[in-house]
Amino acid sequence: MSQKQEKKVVGRNVAIALGIICIIVAVGLVGEIANYTSIISGKDTTIASKDSQIGSLNSQITTKDNTISSLDSQIASKDSQISSLNSQVSDLTDTVNLAKSTTWVNDQTVSQPASSYTYWTVSASYAGYVSVWVHSSTTDNTYVRVIYSSHGVNYDNQITVGTSGTAVFPLLPSSNIEIRVGNSNWFNGATETVTITYYY
Repeated sequence: MSQKQEKKVVGRNVAIALGIICIIVAVGLVGEIANYTSIISGKDTTIASKDSQIGSLNSQITTKDNTISSLDSQIASKDSQISSLNSQVSDLTDTVNLAKSTTWVNDQTVSQPASSYTYWTVSASYAGYVSVWVHSSTTDNTYVRVIYSSHGVNYDNQITVGTSGTAVFPLLPSSNIEIRVGNSNWFNGATETVTITYYY
């Protein structure tokens, strides 16, 4: 009987000890779970912060890309303006060097009675010169005459070219330049084929 009671006491003690161990283990597990939950929450907060920083950096990159695109567009516009200005400078340089020309009369045949002339009235925007080419004429008494007024200068000059030839005259800007091709025959008219070119 005494052995049975002893066994009951020992069994109860073991059960109590196991119960206490289970409670300690359970409390420890709860503590660890709470600890890991806290760690995971901290990591989630760190990840959210990093995501926010990445979003901010992506926004800054987009802003920089837009700025670069805008600057590229401005550079392209400036390049176009520079090209246009270079073209204008080249055009003006050609004008200063009298490297440009306009044909006022092209291979035109005209006829006059004796001691008469045919004339063309033209205008010149720039200083330069006019070349009058008489390809052919039915008389050796053919002449070319240029008359105009500009900047206080009254210009009037005549050059004989005969049956063919070229006469060249200086020009100042004028809106009323008269170019004559005529003959100085007393009794017979004449026919001439003429090209007039303005160089400026």
